[in-house]
Amino acid sequence: MEEFNISQEKQPLVILSTLGNVSNGKSSLIRSLTGKNTMTHSKELKRNMTINLGYTNVKFYKCNSCKSPYCYQVNKETCNKCKRKNELKLHAAIVDCPGHSNLKETALSGSTNMDLCLLVLAADCDKDLISNDHYKTIKILKKEESTIIIHNKLDLISKDKAIENYEKIKELYNPRYIVPLCAQFGFGLEYLIKYIIESVPNPINDNLLNKIRMNLKASVIRSFDVNKPGTDITKVTGGVVGTVIKNGYLKIGDKIKIIPGLILSNGTNNPITAYVTSLKTDSTNLDIAYPGGLIGVGLSIDPSLTKEDRLCNNIIVKEESGVDEKNKIFKTFTISYEEYVDKIDIKKKEICNIMINSIKRKAKINLIDKINKTINILTQLPIAGEIGDSLIITKLGNVEVYGKIISYEE
Repeated sequence: MEEFNISQEKQPLVILSTLGNVSNGKSSLIRSLTGKNTMTHSKELKRNMTINLGYTNVKFYKCNSCKSPYCYQVNKETCNKCKRKNELKLHAAIVDCPGHSNLKETALSGSTNMDLCLLVLAADCDKDLISNDHYKTIKILKKEESTIIIHNKLDLISKDKAIENYEKIKELYNPRYIVPLCAQFGFGLEYLIKYIIESVPNPINDNLLNKIRMNLKASVIRSFDVNKPGTDITKVTGGVVGTVIKNGYLKIGDKIKIIPGLILSNGTNNPITAYVTSLKTDSTNLDIAYPGGLIGVGLSIDPSLTKEDRLCNNIIVKEESGVDEKNKIFKTFTISYEEYVDKIDIKKKEICNIMINSIKRKAKINLIDKINKTINILTQLPIAGEIGDSLIITKLGNVEVYGKIISYEE
């Protein structure tokens, strides 16, 4: 990896995502692990609920002198028990997904990029229908083996009830790990940290190297105007987007294109060309950013274009080499699907929601071919992607179909 100078010290290379019903303790879990609150928007703080995708970074360490599981610690370069230097095992970004039923599609957009899922269940897990729907998403994304189930809020129930729930969880989810936890008071965190480290292989491997060597493709998850009201015009900085790099890499000075770009009131789109002026993950400045984690990308564009998530539902590609031969802008396309989740509940000419590369769109189902297992789709607004991109069709927030793009009409 020396040719790219990749280091976990500089940036996260893995994404952990929390899923589960509202009030199951997802945000509390992240606060206990990292000491940070992912609810930063005023509406979230006022209502005490996660509405937007929340991100923060965390470093998982291991002390090679202390016994398991207490040798596993978070954000501690020095062991808090024996005071010896810890070994950095994993630098990850954590995505806090909303749990309310009317925000399930926002949760889906966060979970599509995850390497490891933390499915948080509360004491009354057998009545938790929303978490059951989230587990369907895990299954359809084929992330069962990359999921840790957290049985949270055990301080609210008896030991006998906890054991009864444990048996129900095994029956409902057939999980790889079940971690009993009380996130609010930090009980059981050492075991969770251990299982996270053991579940994620060293991210600096040949798979990462192969991704880096591919053409740039990054999903825009958030976008911001970081200038405070009243900032002097000579001190105004360009717009900022929060991205997850899927392939390739970004460096300061790169010329990039945002597609499909700005969508006008008449439905047409205008791609945006810009230069990368800064790269940051949390408070760490970067010269180059690789796949994994959320990267804040400063751009040479008017900050009004990025205000209040206006550039979400876009992807970023490199502009330096001219036209991207793979990623195109289109509205009509065909997918092949592998399987239905339970029973399919979409019909020809029906309006559903689709999600591709974290781009969400309203779409009409033109044709369903059950023999060849293909579906032709028309989106109301342009999208961007390429052959082979994964796609999810949802109805009323529930996943109906998972497939891949096999053709499109430009």
